[in-house]
Amino acid sequence: MKKIMKKYILFVFLISGFQINAQNKFLDNYINVAIENNYGVQAQAQNIQSVASEKEIIKGQGSGNLEVMYGYGISPVETRNGPLNHKVSAGIMLPWFGTRSTKYQVVDEKVQLAQNQKMMTENTIRYSVRAAYFKMIQNKKDLVSARENLEILSSFENIALSQYENSKGSMVDVLRVQMEEEDAKNKIEGLIQDSLVLYQQLQLVVNKDLGDIQLEDQFQFNTSSQINLDYNPTLQSLTASEKVLGAELTTVNKSAAPQIKVSVDYGVLGQPQGMTAENAGKNTIMPMVGLSIPLFNQKKYSGKKEQLRMQQQSISLKKQETENVLKSEYIMVQNQLEDAKRDIVIIQNQLSQVDQAIDIQQEAYAVAKPQGSEFLELLRLQIQRLNYQFKQHKAELSQWEALAKLSYIEGVEE
Repeated sequence: MKKIMKKYILFVFLISGFQINAQNKFLDNYINVAIENNYGVQAQAQNIQSVASEKEIIKGQGSGNLEVMYGYGISPVETRNGPLNHKVSAGIMLPWFGTRSTKYQVVDEKVQLAQNQKMMTENTIRYSVRAAYFKMIQNKKDLVSARENLEILSSFENIALSQYENSKGSMVDVLRVQMEEEDAKNKIEGLIQDSLVLYQQLQLVVNKDLGDIQLEDQFQFNTSSQINLDYNPTLQSLTASEKVLGAELTTVNKSAAPQIKVSVDYGVLGQPQGMTAENAGKNTIMPMVGLSIPLFNQKKYSGKKEQLRMQQQSISLKKQETENVLKSEYIMVQNQLEDAKRDIVIIQNQLSQVDQAIDIQQEAYAVAKPQGSEFLELLRLQIQRLNYQFKQHKAELSQWEALAKLSYIEGVEE
């Protein structure tokens, strides 16, 4: 029992030092594979390209259609150089200066928004993989402890049989330990079934056949006691939405500006009748520049600008609310982390004490008279030891989940 206790304490020491160890390469690999294979991430990557392609559409919309008109002089206008028999006009409407660049800015901000939304999905996947991985480690440790418990109970059964054969114990002690062994076997079967379910859950999150899962309880999280939300994807996404609306507001202002029309008229003149001129019959070319002023559409643009401003205010309020929720959640998770650390220390002390009690009780049973109470207490202590081990593993899981949650809230990529 003392050898077992020493091994267990060493095992706990290795676990408790996980924050200073190197990052878990197996967990990193599962996270990368999950992000790579996630359909949501793939769809958002396509969406980023789709949004970026809007610039090509803007290039095609940079100017209006070329307008070409032809006029035939049924009753041609007489000019000094001759009658205007034919007239061809070609013109194009151009946006106000800087309109296209503002539209490009809208696209750039939309691309940034799409990238932030993709980061949100990746951050969620990263947390989901870690949570599933941590539960598998807890299950594995529970299974190791349960099997170790069964071995110890089996040794207790041998001791009880030896005591019974030497008329120092009761057959009831043998039956008691056998009943506990049945419970232990049932617990092991349940944990094995749980491990299969957890394996399937992790495989679904990763979206790939993983084969044998490599479980290693060494992690590193870049978190601090002070919250830093600068890299939180949700807040970054809301900030990007604000910038999109700001760019759209600038575009609306440009749309309310006049449009510039550039055109040219080409006139075909005939020969003048009854008079002569130096340029008689010479065709005419007249370049023209004009403005299209939206005098009667200002209400439409002012209404659109007001709508965009209200949307900006809405997002700003939502951003503040989200920040408060994240800060509150961060405080709660920090408390969970401190509780888990405190529980681990207490349970380690309890495990050390219960191991000492088992050693003492085992020696007492070996020399005791066949009253049965010593063996019953020995079984109770062993069951208590197993429960402490399960509580230890649960506290470790709570600690890992808290660290992963803090990383998730801050949006830090490990």
